[in-house]
Amino acid sequence: MIDPRVASGLRDLPPSLAIPREHLATVFRGVFARAGFVPIETPHIERLEVLTGKGAGSEEVLRQIFDVTNKGGKPGELALRFDLTVPLARFIAKHVDTVGVPFKRYAIGSVFRGERPAKGRFREFTQCDVDIVGVDGPLADAEAVLAIHDALKAAGIPPFRIKLNHRAILDGLLETLGASERLPAVLRSLDKLDKIGRDKVIEELTGVRRRPEGQGESDAAAPCSPPEETECEPVLTPEQAARVLNFAEKGRGGLEVLDLAKIDPEAAAHPKAIAGVERLRQVVELAQAGGADPERIGVDLGLARGLDYYTGIILETVVLGWERFGSVASGGRYDNLAGLFTSRRLPGVGASIGLDRLLALLEEAGTLETRGTIAPVLVTWFPGVPGAVPLGLAARLRAVGVGAEVYPEPIAVGKQMGYGSQRGHRLGLIVGPDEVAARVFNLRDLASRDELKAIPWDRLESTIQHRLNLSEGAPA
Repeated sequence: MIDPRVASGLRDLPPSLAIPREHLATVFRGVFARAGFVPIETPHIERLEVLTGKGAGSEEVLRQIFDVTNKGGKPGELALRFDLTVPLARFIAKHVDTVGVPFKRYAIGSVFRGERPAKGRFREFTQCDVDIVGVDGPLADAEAVLAIHDALKAAGIPPFRIKLNHRAILDGLLETLGASERLPAVLRSLDKLDKIGRDKVIEELTGVRRRPEGQGESDAAAPCSPPEETECEPVLTPEQAARVLNFAEKGRGGLEVLDLAKIDPEAAAHPKAIAGVERLRQVVELAQAGGADPERIGVDLGLARGLDYYTGIILETVVLGWERFGSVASGGRYDNLAGLFTSRRLPGVGASIGLDRLLALLEEAGTLETRGTIAPVLVTWFPGVPGAVPLGLAARLRAVGVGAEVYPEPIAVGKQMGYGSQRGHRLGLIVGPDEVAARVFNLRDLASRDELKAIPWDRLESTIQHRLNLSEGAPA
């Protein structure tokens, strides 16, 4: 027999997880659509050259690509997409004359990365993306921020914080250090600050490791061993690394941290940093004008984002108290990405919610409402009653928008009620032979077990809707 287990890094979703997951996706779609974003779809499989073009992804992400070999085809021709942004860049380059710009799209779909499985990290996961293509201005940046803010708020996600930065600010800092050519390596290390801590980031940047306490001079720095390890090759001097880390750690808060002169006077005077600060200030102010809660929007000058295609504003989102899960939503501006596929300039900005990571976080936090059914009403099939009766009653409820499941066998009603309670149905509709003859029904609350009896069939829809509204706390 074949072992039914799933491959490492993948998972099955039972109804208790698939139902709330679908609910979240539905809420996100609604928020995106109300803001004017329209849906598109792109293939799960792309030509490998599309996904690996210069600037399409960081070295780490490109190493995680799943190659796909078609039967009779050649290895290295096709691959599974690792995000939804690079396929969007290809899509807009191909279809821009049809869809026009500015183009606001949303997409919800699976992406694939061969990364090491961990809590909240899977090899197949769903991203919920919004993007605006063809616009340079800060209002588009703010709309991307607002889409994430409004979607998470509408879904009832626990307190979260969207952290913002601008790549030009870090560019200016590194140019004052004379290390602008080291920007990609610095960004990759800085991106790990919250995950591995200050000392480990400095080790990566400087190529030295500190001896653990109790092993010789605890405050001395020891060279990496063996020296040929790639991750130990110096990127910055210890002085430069300390300045970058100080900048990152002091630059967390609200708009007040954009007074760079108090953090790094030399960087504050650099033209790129000045421009980045002004753009970042505009985006935050516009997002707040658009309804973003000020306490949910912050500045993090150490925020780097590992993907190489970001050129301007960048963002990450954490759920407060659950930062160990990492960012549940991220994104930024990518003005050059479409240039991989067309000579026409098509700047873009977007953001993405990691649906599966968010679901894993909510599950562990105990805030995920789990149930085994979507339909609130179970219509029983009483022994001795023709099957057409429960089917007809269910059809009437469905016609007015009330979900109703018919039990598929005429077994003992107690067992049917037990099934309904276990699955999470809220009401059980009971119609036995006597009720059929009198054209009435009984209605049981499956949580409290209270039961209303002998309700006329012509009051079916109104009674069920009334009881469901009461159980949801709505006015009677």
